Amino acid sequence: MNTLRTRLYLHCTLFLAVASQAAADDPSPGAPWQISDLERMDGPQAVVVAPDGRSAAYIRRWVDGQTRAERFSLWLMSGEPAAARPLEDEQPDARSPVFSPDGRWVAIRSTRARPKGWRPTPAAAPQSDAATDIWLVRLDGNPNGVRVLPLAGPEKPYGRVFNDLFYGRVAFSPDGRRLAFIADDGRDARSAEELAADVYVVRPDQGEGYTGYGAAQVWLAELDTQPGDHAAKSVRRLTDDAVWYGDVQWSPDGQTLFCHANKSDDVESARYSINKDYDIWSIGVADGRQRRLTDGPGPEVSPRVSPDGARLVCLSSPRKGPHTDIFNLLLVSLAGEGAAERKVLYDHHAASPAEPRQAAPAFPLPDECWDGPSSICHTTFHALRNETVCVNLATGHGGEVTDGEATGGATATDASPLARRRAERARLSPPGDALFGQRLTAVDRAFEWKNGAFALEGAITIPPRGEAPYPLVVHPHGGPHSRTTSGFNFTAQVLAANGYLVFQPNFRGSAGYGLNFLDSDRRDFGGGDMGDILTGIDALVADGLVDARRQFVYGTSYGGYLTCWLVGHSKQFAAAVAQNAVTDLNVMWGTSDIQSWTEWELGGRPWEIAAAMRQHSPITYVDQIATPTLILHSRDDRRCPLPMGKMFYQSLLARGVPTAMVIYPDEGHGIRQPRHQADVLRRVLAWFARHDPGENAARGLE
Repeated sequence: MNTLRTRLYLHCTLFLAVASQAAADDPSPGAPWQISDLERMDGPQAVVVAPDGRSAAYIRRWVDGQTRAERFSLWLMSGEPAAARPLEDEQPDARSPVFSPDGRWVAIRSTRARPKGWRPTPAAAPQSDAATDIWLVRLDGNPNGVRVLPLAGPEKPYGRVFNDLFYGRVAFSPDGRRLAFIADDGRDARSAEELAADVYVVRPDQGEGYTGYGAAQVWLAELDTQPGDHAAKSVRRLTDDAVWYGDVQWSPDGQTLFCHANKSDDVESARYSINKDYDIWSIGVADGRQRRLTDGPGPEVSPRVSPDGARLVCLSSPRKGPHTDIFNLLLVSLAGEGAAERKVLYDHHAASPAEPRQAAPAFPLPDECWDGPSSICHTTFHALRNETVCVNLATGHGGEVTDGEATGGATATDASPLARRRAERARLSPPGDALFGQRLTAVDRAFEWKNGAFALEGAITIPPRGEAPYPLVVHPHGGPHSRTTSGFNFTAQVLAANGYLVFQPNFRGSAGYGLNFLDSDRRDFGGGDMGDILTGIDALVADGLVDARRQFVYGTSYGGYLTCWLVGHSKQFAAAVAQNAVTDLNVMWGTSDIQSWTEWELGGRPWEIAAAMRQHSPITYVDQIATPTLILHSRDDRRCPLPMGKMFYQSLLARGVPTAMVIYPDEGHGIRQPRHQADVLRRVLAWFARHDPGENAARGLE
């Protein structure tokens, strides 16, 4: 058998072995995590507590055994976990529950079909957000069981209701009689001429996750006190323009709505990228009159109104910078009709921040972030952890909140409204996925090292079986301004279960370490961040944790960029897998939905910085690559479009570098379908096994 046939035979045998093993995974207690657990996981999410604190609604998420698709349904928790029950026998689709103020209704967003003959909810592209409508679930007063009503009647005036974190929000008015929400109008934007010719004129849209959606508009439903076959007696549109509005909130008196919106001409996708000129706007409920409350040069988002209605707080950045920035808390007075008084709390962008320095808030601000009229609680990124911090606006003191109690002088005491809500939520939260109690979970811990002046850290996941030194998988995060956190990571657990130590480094540019660290990767892609990763590997080898001969790398998005970059600048990796990777920065600028990413990070447009674009593109160094590299790419990724994956694959193929490419249809930047997620992991494991020098040496094939 010649070398090529040997390679092909080994590849097919190993892949089939991995696939067969996955099909016959042992589900018995004490087994490590396995790929097929993707379709066994079944747990709660989106827990919300009823106003009286006696019950909670939540969403059960699981994978349908026949369709292999994710499913979501509405459950109610009251008292003991055994009393938890689905609110509808057949468990139809339900997402994002919201209680009415009197606790009699739960509003949900759902993909379920509207009654026959009624205007349907327009479909959405499979790779985008699911097209949902609003349904109201009656919790009391119905002798025939639970009653579920569509919000609007047969000729509803809106189309798809947004179900994302940035635009989508459904909110009852304080008196429970009205419902504000964000939806498009569901109309086809094409002209009659386009439809007749079956063509599309290119129009700006919101890109990744929003393909086919129209502008996100504010709508108001007046709820019927005695509803018939639908819940609203009227639905009217409060905004009517091409602007995208989001995250709508009520004033305590029910007279005003607040939201964020970008009304400039500089518009891009907000999916994972909040760096445009968003401002906070008020909208009069009676007349639709709008008032601009902020005017900073960068984004102001996540408006949250104080309980007394006198102020709101939002997130703010003074620049249109990276796609994930360091936010300040901005306090806005709502008194008067003129320009709103604004105050930045603890400016994290100042040259010399005032003391005491409070942790920067993370997007989004929690819906319940006000703890009384003078205290604000928010999530913050701190190294590998997410923490909750409360700040007293009167004294400036604050501290971390743990399990509903505050430390360090924070104001969320046991008697505070927010602490009581936290305690109720903890008491009423259903038990997590039972699978966690049945699996042997690999230990993950922080790992620290230095690269020059930088003190760095990341997470390592250690195989639950076997002994060091282990084969290594470097798994860099995306962004680059994302981060690795401590805690359960399914991909890391599966890799560790297969004997790999998984290293997830927070290289320079990562979030959670302050502004200077975040900005230190700018105009230096593939420079300092690569050095951070390589010195981290060296430290793991020096500590005797990993085998220097058996190193692998697998990354997605900017992690895919680093994967392709590393194999073009280092010979130490036995194999690599790049998923939805940035491989050519000119192509990234020209085809991605966020041109601002390359412009900010590299300092200009392709014709302005041609040398930098070429210098920092992994494809420039493809002639230096000898590492076997597998390319995985979503067909419909608008953030890191498919041509970049094809170009890199074709370049490797032309040079005779061992490679293969797999394309996933109906997937965007994040691969979401469970069967595709499973396929990715099987192929990663098979590719690494095929090119593992230790395994091949044992088989006499090296």
